[in-house]
Formats: sequence, C-alpha cells, structure tokens
Amino acid sequence: MTSGLRAGALAAGLVAGAPRHPLPGALPALIPIGVLILGLDVYCLVNLARDKSARNLPKLVWVLIILLVSAPLGALLYLFFGADRTSGKTGARAAPSPEGPPGLVPIRAETTFAQPAAGTARHLTAGQARQRAGRQPLSGGAMAVTTSGLTRVYDGTGLFDVAISVPRGSVYGLVGPNGAGKTTLLSILAGTRRADRGTVDVAVGRLRVAVCPDVAEFDGWLTARETVELARSLTASQVGGSTQVAAALGIAGLADVAERRVGGFSRGMVQRLSLACALVGDPELLILDEPAATLDPAGRAEILDLVAEMRGSRTVIFSSHILGDVQRVADQVGILRGGRLLYQGTTSELIESYLSPSWLVRIAGDAEPVAAAIESAGWASKVELSSPDTIRVDAVSFEAGERGIPAAIAGCGARQVSCEPAAADLESAFLALTAS
Repeated sequence: MTSGLRAGALAAGLVAGAPRHPLPGALPALIPIGVLILGLDVYCLVNLARDKSARNLPKLVWVLIILLVSAPLGALLYLFFGADRTSGKTGARAAPSPEGPPGLVPIRAETTFAQPAAGTARHLTAGQARQRAGRQPLSGGAMAVTTSGLTRVYDGTGLFDVAISVPRGSVYGLVGPNGAGKTTLLSILAGTRRADRGTVDVAVGRLRVAVCPDVAEFDGWLTARETVELARSLTASQVGGSTQVAAALGIAGLADVAERRVGGFSRGMVQRLSLACALVGDPELLILDEPAATLDPAGRAEILDLVAEMRGSRTVIFSSHILGDVQRVADQVGILRGGRLLYQGTTSELIESYLSPSWLVRIAGDAEPVAAAIESAGWASKVELSSPDTIRVDAVSFEAGERGIPAAIAGCGARQVSCEPAAADLESAFLALTAS
C-alpha cells in the first residue's frame, strides 16, 4: 500500500513538473528552422552585394533591415520590395563578353541575336526585335531532317514507315486529324521518344535544335524574364546574356510583361513564353507542336508571321490542325492519317493534284465578252457564266489561271470587281486526299 502511494506520488510529481523545462525537448525542432532563417538572411545579403542597386531604398538601409528587423521578416521585405530585377534575375551574373569565358567556343556571329543598344533592350517592339534578331540565309539544297521507314507502334496505332525530307531553311507544315501521329513524329525528331525501327537523320553536328511542346509548363513564381534566362542558361548559347533574353522576349511579343510572374499568364501568353524559351538558344532547327492553337486570331496571325519570317534563316517544322495556317506559311506540307504519310510536297502541287484550280470572276457589266476571251485562250478547261456578271473559270494549272485571267480582262477592256479562288485551298485538297 505504501509503495503504491509512493509510486503514484512520484508519477504525479513528474507530470506536474513536466512543463517547467520545455526548451530542451523542443530544441531539435527549432534548430532546422533557425538554420533556414539564417540561410535566407545570408542569401539576401549576398545578392544585395552583387546587385548594382536596390529598389525603393539605398543598399545600406536594406542591409540594416535584413539584420535588425525580426527574422525572417527583414529578408522577406528585401526580396519583395528591394531586390533589383532589372538584370532579369536577383543576383544574376553579368553578361559574358562576346568572346565568352576561357574554354567556351563562341557562337558564330551570323547565328547570334544582335545586341540592342544599352537602355533599349527592355523596350523593343516585336518588329524591332525581329529585325535585330536577323540571321544570314542558310545555304540551299541541303536537308535539315530526313527520315526513312520510321515506325513506332502503340497497340496498333502510331507511325508506320514514315519518310519525310525537310530542306534546310524551309517551313514544313505537318497536318492531320487527331491521332494521326503528328506529336509522335515530332517527339522522335526531337529525341524525346525512340522509334521501333527506321532512321532519323538530323544535322545535329551543324544545327542547334529547340522544341516547343503543345502544352508548356513553367514555375508560376518566376517572371517571364527569369524563365527565359533560365532557359538560356541551360543551352550552349552563352553569348549575349540579358540582351539575348530581351530579344527573345521581344520576338515573342512579351517585352511589355517581362517582369510579370508567369503564374498570372493566360494560355496564349504561356505559348508565347514557350516560343521565347526556344528562341533564346538561337536554334537553327525549331520544332513547334501546335504553336498557335491556344491563341486568339490576332495572336495566331502574329505567331504565324514570325514563323514565316524565319524562312531561309532557320528550319521550322510545325504541326497544326488548322489547315489555313499551314497553307499561309508552309513551303512544304506533310499529311498524316492513321500514322502513315499520305502526301509530301508543296501546297500548290497538292491542290493541283486533287482539285481543279477554279476562280469566280465578277465583272462590272456584261461578263460574256470576257468569258469568250478566256475560253478561246486554250488554258481554261471549263468556262461558264454563273450570272450575267460572274464567270466560273477552271484552269489547267494555278499559274495558267493567275496569268490568264487578268490578261483576258485587260484585253477586253473590262473592269474587274473581284476574282476569288473557288474550293482551291488546302482544306479542300486535304479532304479530297483523305477521302481517296
């Protein structure tokens, strides 16, 4: 009985005395937190020393705030309100000289972004950036990409014996319905997937390759400039520094939002950022998977104009389900269906092979004399009056119609109101090809 009372009293005493010394038991949990806070303060001080200037307050004041204000509040105040972002990244290294550091082979002059003048890099318009990023035309005749018997099978679907040839300096459009194999083909060309058999020949010894996926993902807490700077640091292109980043942002139309965080970007802006990240490495082969699919009509037109301007200076392979976009900018087109290449060549050859080049010509006044002149010329396969002032003209070729119609109208002294292609576009040819 006595021993039981003593044990109970001892237990009660231990419980009652437990709160008197909480620190020794909590100390192991506080040590990592203290180390993290100390590391944050050191990080801010180092970056403050490396920055040329600080925002809002002098650098000395920020040092006192970091050291004297309750940790980690002082460091957080500096990161949000004092860190200098004009170099594109807190504490970013100064841009290397054009010669580059010892041991680094500089990029050839004709393949680097032109350097904007000091103080103007952040304010380039898209058009100015494109002009400044101009490259010398690539030599014609050589092939940038060729494949032979390329096959990748996924449970009966995939790619089957695909052979494409992409001339260097051309814009190659890859079209086809969903599931045709476009993304699989582009992934194999980019090296992110392997083929089951067949060969891929990309002139990697002479070409730098960049890829824009259809759905790009970026860290939302980074700014657009920091994201592109990170992409630049991961490539072999170390010439140009912050000016090269500014040029890429300007080309992609993001110069005005370079300091905004990516987490607040729309899908279209993310697509532009993906393009800027690809361009900052100054690639000679650019692979784009649905580059304009998420953009509004104005944004899509701007991206397509950018792709068209690369003709002759870069090789571009892009996929799209919007056939009008491909017809607008592509020199060559490849049509995939069910994993097989149905056609490869120019859009005009495709249209001429599967459609009769036709035009609806409207004349101010009586169109019969013009119709008679066209019919007697010999290059028209069919001429008919759709109405007293409108003629339907089928030609033996696009060139014959484009040359012959204006000549016939001028020869008759008639006035042309309009001349529009009738069902002579890539979409119509695509439907005719895939239906055959």
